[in-house]
Formats: sequence, structure tokens, C-alpha cells
Amino acid sequence: NAIMSSRRTMSKTLKARDHHGADSLDITIPVDAVREYDINQGDVFELEAEEQDGDVVLRYRRVYES
Repeated sequence: NAIMSSRRTMSKTLKARDHHGADSLDITIPVDAVREYDINQGDVFELEAEEQDGDVVLRYRRVYES
């Protein structure tokens, strides 16, 4: 038997914002993504960043669900 996987995708335009008191920036997870993928406070994500054809591509993978 073949293992079937489902893949859902979502595309949104997001703005990086100042993170008060730090040099890092915040990107907000939109409410429809929070609801669709059951994302909660305390979930931990791994970030993979790369450059593709002159664009910066950021990929977040949830590694811990709270």
C-alpha cells in the first residue's frame, strides 16, 4: 500500500515589523493560518532561509506543538 500524504498550501503577504528592544524582526502568523493549521502560543518552529533566483525564501517547520 502506498502511503498518501495531504498537502495544504496557503499564500499571504506579510510585513516584517520591529521587535521592541531587539535587533530581530517579527512576522505575524495570520489568523486564518493559525486556525487552519491549529498553531498555538508556545509552538516551536525551525527556520530555513535560502536565496533562490534573487529572492529570499523563508520556510518554517513546526518542530514542537504545545
